[in-house]
Formats: sequence, C-alpha cells, structure tokens
Amino acid sequence: MKQEEFPVKGMWIGGTEITAYRIVYEAEPTLRKAAETLAEMVFRAVGCRLETVTEEDAGVYSEAAYEIVIGTTGRDTDAVRQARASLKNDGYALIVENGRLFITGRIARGAGYGVYSLLEDYVGVRFYTSDYTVIHEAERVQIPGDLNISFSPPFEYRDVNWFDYLKNPDFAARNKVNSTLGRRTDVPGGMYYAGGGFVHTLHSLCVEEGEPQRPEQPCLTDEEVYRRVLANVKKLIEKDPGAPIVSVSQNDSGPEGLGCQCPRCRVLDEEQGTPMGSLLTFVNRIARDLRKEYPDVVVDTLAYRYTRKAPATLIPEENVAIRLCSIECCFSHPLNDDGCEDNLAFRNTLKEWAKICKRLYIWDYTTDFAHYLTPFPNLNVLWENVRFFRENNVAGIHEQGNLQARSGEFGELRAYLLAKLLWNPDMERQEYDALMDEFLRDYYGPGWRSLRGYIDRTSAKAAEHHLHIYDSPDEILPVRETSREQDLIFAREMTGLWEKALEAAENGEQRAHVEKSRLQDEYYNLYTNFDGQTQRNERLYRAIRKHNITHHYEAGIPEGATTLPELTDFNIPPRLWKKR
Repeated sequence: MKQEEFPVKGMWIGGTEITAYRIVYEAEPTLRKAAETLAEMVFRAVGCRLETVTEEDAGVYSEAAYEIVIGTTGRDTDAVRQARASLKNDGYALIVENGRLFITGRIARGAGYGVYSLLEDYVGVRFYTSDYTVIHEAERVQIPGDLNISFSPPFEYRDVNWFDYLKNPDFAARNKVNSTLGRRTDVPGGMYYAGGGFVHTLHSLCVEEGEPQRPEQPCLTDEEVYRRVLANVKKLIEKDPGAPIVSVSQNDSGPEGLGCQCPRCRVLDEEQGTPMGSLLTFVNRIARDLRKEYPDVVVDTLAYRYTRKAPATLIPEENVAIRLCSIECCFSHPLNDDGCEDNLAFRNTLKEWAKICKRLYIWDYTTDFAHYLTPFPNLNVLWENVRFFRENNVAGIHEQGNLQARSGEFGELRAYLLAKLLWNPDMERQEYDALMDEFLRDYYGPGWRSLRGYIDRTSAKAAEHHLHIYDSPDEILPVRETSREQDLIFAREMTGLWEKALEAAENGEQRAHVEKSRLQDEYYNLYTNFDGQTQRNERLYRAIRKHNITHHYEAGIPEGATTLPELTDFNIPPRLWKKR
C-alpha cells in the first residue's frame, strides 16, 4: 500500500520516527497477544512493520536501538518500578525514558490494557466489535518524549456479558473487560470463577458426583449439605488453581421464590430480618474454612430476589463478595432518580450493603430478555447508573445482556459504552455522550445523527413510564387506545429516522450495520401494529436470518439451538413467534 492509503501519515515517539522501534515483551501469553495487536495496529495505521520479540530473544540492549517494552522486564528503570508499585487492580503505566516506551502493569493483564489504551488514546484505534476496528485519520501521531502516566481502574471486576464479548475473549480484553460470564478473558488472568461456575451453583454443589442436580433451594442449616458443598468447592479450586473466585450462590427462582423454610433456617432469617440470614451464615462459614487453605480465594454469593435485603447484624467475611442484583428495577430512569418508585428499594438496599460489605459486586441488566429484538431505550441512563455504583463503594459489575445471539438492536453500541464505563466510571457525562456519538458516526456512517435522534426520542418516550427487562414492545413504546393516532405518528417518525440513516450510508459495511440494528424498529412495528402486513413480515424474518440472529428471546436451551421459529406462513406476526 502507498503511504497515502494509510489513515495516519506519520508516527513518532518523542523525536524518533516509529520505524526505528521494535517491540520487546515479557514472555507471557497475555502480553504476546498485546504485542501482536500493537504491531498489527501500527502497520494498519502507518504501514510500518515492527519487529516483535520476547525479552529473552531480544538479548542485550543496543544503544542504537529504540524499543517499546511491554510487561515486567530486566530493562525496567526505577521510574518504571515505582510507577508499577503505585498501581491497583489491573492498572497500567506508560513511561518514555531514554529511547524506550515502557508499558507496564501491576499484573501482566494490566500491561496488556496499557497497550490497548495507548492505541486508543494516541493512535486513534477504536475496537468497536470483534470484526470492526477503526483507525482515525491523522496527519501525525506524536507520543510525547516525556510521557509518564498511570491509571488504575476503580472496579476490580468488569464483565460485559454480551454475545460478541463472550464469544471473542481477545476482543473483550482489548476493551479492558476482565471477565465474561465468569470465564477467563485472556490466558492467564481474568476475574474468572473456579470450575466456571458463575452463579446459581448450589444445585450442583450440594450433591455428590454422579447424582442428579437439585433445583430446589437446599437447607442451609443441614450439616450434610454443608459438608458436601465445602468438599465440592475445594475440588473446584484444586482443579482450577489460580482462580480468584468461587461461587456459592442460591439456585435461580422467580419473584415468588423462597429459601428453605425449616425451623432452623427460619430462626436465622427472622433474627436478621431477611432470608439472607441463613444464606450468609452458610457462606461466611464456607469462607472461613476455605481461608485456612486458600487465603486468596474470594467466595461469591448472590443478593437476589428473596435474599436481596441486607441482614440486620451479620457482616460478610472479608473473603466474601456479595453480588447484588437489580432484576426488579426500572431502566428508563436512573437508579438514583428520586422520582422513580420502582428503584427506591434497590437504591436503599445497595446503600445498606455498601455499609457492611468490603467487596460489593453488582449484577445489572441491560436488555429486554423477553424480546431481544425490541427497542430497549436505556442508553441515556447507563452513565448515571454506573456512576451511582461507583459512588457507593461497588467493587465490580456484571452487565448482563443478550449473550445468546448477535444483536438486532443496539447491542454493539451498548456493550462498547458499558466496557468504557466499567473501565472509567469517573468520566464526565459529556465524554460519555461523545463516545456514543463517535461510535454512531464510525459504525453507521453519515446518517448517524438520525440514529442519535432516534435514541434520544425513544429514551424520552420510555421515560414517561417505567421500563423493565421482560416488557413487551407495546409496553416499552406503547400504542395506546387513548392516544393511538399520536403514538402511530411517533412510530412512523422513528421509522423515518432509520430510513434516513440507511439512505446516507456510504458503503456496504455501514449499510449492513444500519440494516441489522434497524431490525428493532421493524420488529416493534410489526409486533404492535401487524394489520396483515405479510410482505413486510417476510422481509423482517429474512433479514433476521440474513444477519445470523438466532434468538429473539432468552431461553435455556442446548448450545447451537435457536429460539427463532421456522416460518413459512408470514401471516404469523412477531407477537406469536414464541408460540411454536
């Protein structure tokens, strides 16, 4: 390629052109991937191929050489070691000194995040999706010769549980997500769970190997249950050495679910004013016993449904993480909105847990699990919600989304923004809005302002009422009998915004992105106002198939299966697709 075909015309570190440099990295798998990504992005930006070698292969440093040094190496200076010692969690430092650009971290994963931050902040790289990376055009990229910066992410645990992040752990790592559904996001490292058991684990922990799992909530004052759970937890840790967390958490349940109602369990619950009484007593005991052999392992449990309320006097052990779930909340209003009664109980509960728990995690919900394809206008409250968690001593967040399929809504945008917020929850609102606008512009093309208008207007419309994670499309953006004509006019105006964005797309990629995300508008319209539109319904169905979207609602089904029906009769509207 000719130089003018590359997006960046020149790149310098201090006063030295990038062509003089090579990449030297600590021989660790995570950093090998980071070094390879750095070399690839530099080539894609300016057309320069940098030599990439481990420190062992690089040999003795030559005074004539310039190096980008990644990780913890024998080349480290006092300034590098001091910066590394000041870092927390998986933070990083970037230091230019004597012809070398040092990228280091408190742990290897942090040094990798330093590489990806360098590419974003200085080279203009944007890792939007696993198959769509953008490098912004620039006449000159200048990495300062006196560069010396450090950053430590406030949240130790950051999980964006959307399809692209779950299926592509290297991509997740590029956006500094250090866990996806409790699994490793890079090798080694990540905030992963022993044995891969993430939540709702008591159904398997309280039985012997080979026995059927028990879906009911076990008795937490039964000594035989305790013995089995402790033994099985130890087996998980021994099989997965190095895993920092193990889950001991209640089985799943609906809103009406209850724990064990035996007299012994009920005494503990009544003493604490919450069913968390028996659960936390059990989990604390497990944590104390584990600490003797595995002092660095954290025991994670849920404050979910019936156990959400904090106990009156019990305090979690230091090696216990409480994962508070926002499943009942409203997501058209910020969690700290005093005017939203649906969020009041959760807000108060979070503050109570924050007083007594040193490791408070959040399980947050960011899509409509009954209708993956419907609009879910929560993009304008994400910043406020994550900021609220940050202000209340939360240590980690799991953002659950559509993990089963590619998104026909704004899944790519939402996941990207969540990754950025979890990495830097202290960003200002204007920075968050700028990130949204930048994504829209780069991903959808010149018609992006129409889509920003769609986001803002549907968000305002949804904020007229409450928004929950199992709402139907006609509850999210209602077509009401009392205002039917006005609601249909609004729907037509929203469709018009998508048409403008599609018309403005400049190339096949942008057009495909608009088409796929537009499925939300078509699904909504046909769900709420089908009126015999069989041809439009067929076009929607075939577009869903074209974009390889396999699930239109959450379902616990075998991997590889689909929730999307096999349609030949297009008189069947989306409202009836679940009834197969």
